[in-house]
Amino acid sequence: THQRSAGYVLRANEVSCIHLPSRPQRRVIRFSSPFATKTVCIMRFGKRAEKFLKKCVDSILSQSFTDWELLLVDDGSTDKSSEICRTYAEQDARIRYHQKENGGVSSARNAGVALAEGRYITFVDSDDFAAEDLLETLYRLAEKYDAEMSICRGYDLYEGRPVPDLKQEGIESVTDSEEGLRQVMKARVFGVMPWGKLYRREIFEGVVYPEKTIAEDAYVIVPLMEHCRKVAFSTAQKYYYVHRRESLTTSGFRWSDLGSVEVWDHNQNVVEERHPALKKEAGVRCCWARFFVLDKLMLLETMDAEKKALAKRLAKELKKHPLLVLEGDHFTNGRKIAYLTLFLGTGIYRQCVRALFRKRNL
Repeated sequence: THQRSAGYVLRANEVSCIHLPSRPQRRVIRFSSPFATKTVCIMRFGKRAEKFLKKCVDSILSQSFTDWELLLVDDGSTDKSSEICRTYAEQDARIRYHQKENGGVSSARNAGVALAEGRYITFVDSDDFAAEDLLETLYRLAEKYDAEMSICRGYDLYEGRPVPDLKQEGIESVTDSEEGLRQVMKARVFGVMPWGKLYRREIFEGVVYPEKTIAEDAYVIVPLMEHCRKVAFSTAQKYYYVHRRESLTTSGFRWSDLGSVEVWDHNQNVVEERHPALKKEAGVRCCWARFFVLDKLMLLETMDAEKKALAKRLAKELKKHPLLVLEGDHFTNGRKIAYLTLFLGTGIYRQCVRALFRKRNL
């Protein structure tokens, strides 16, 4: 959806203080300096977050790493979310609650970054939740390798399915910023999403999330990576990314979905100019963005003339780049098969997409 920009309102008198006692069986990591090492978790929630908010906040309260501050950014909630947040803030000094007019995801993240005071920043979505050692894993990676950004993997949790325990060790690696950008653009193990990442606060200097567009995470990942000397990775899954039936990423077609195409086309221009070695990865992401929109169109029961024209244009653009789609492991075999049917017409492609979607094979 298109997002309205808005200023935020800081209500300092609504902030105060919980210290959750640590469970004896858990190893708790503590640090003494109040701001030198503090990690700031920014959680944005919108109009109807009440159902999931407690689980998300409690997952931060349960972290083995305790030197954090949680900024709860209320982006115009209309349910009891504000009451829930006020209660948390009154009970725990590490939690701050900030209320603002609804402006969308980007507006809320920008507000949170502006308010953050710690050395590191991470983002948590209110309908997701964290493994208890998420912050510990990301912090240790960043400190061990002196990296401006550390990244771990998420676990795709579909609503209604059992929640696995993510107590696992991952394979660690460290790269320069350009190779880090390659890894997140390939999106085979890591991605551009803001969660599962720990950022040095200073790399946000001059970087803001764009409003009135989707794929805002993709827009900022290039400049954020460019501000890094080193990026540290762990293949451990430490973040539960919850797929809900009504989420932005699983909803039906919206005209605003074209923002994904626009953002990746923008990134491609930037990458070709400043990182020519990543030209292929940028091209693949442009194809991915077109598949993202085209598939949503194909899943509609009916399309008017305007949507049919858009589908035709996207198909034509995709058919110009068979090597980007078919070579390598950037796309699944199911995606490659569907792509080949595109040359036989959008009608056959539509049938293929619908069949593969039912099997979650794309």
